[in-house]
Amino acid sequence: MPGHHRLTFDGAKLALGSSAAQLTDYFEACRRKRNEIDYTGAAVATTTEAEELLLHAKAFLGIVEAWIAKTHSALKL
Repeated sequence: MPGHHRLTFDGAKLALGSSAAQLTDYFEACRRKRNEIDYTGAAVATTTEAEELLLHAKAFLGIVEAWIAKTHSALKL
């Protein structure tokens, strides 16, 4: 389904609220950059950008886990 990654970030922003908005916007920008690289062969991501993305992904995981614990505690691992 075209646009499913963008919709995932939009849905996460709606579900998680303002605590995730900055990260979902960041991930959307990363998604656009990845698309540009994939489809045009333009510049590649740097090691620094990859490390930054990993840090943000870990922070996002914490937000999601806290949201699950708060709103759907039966799903908590």
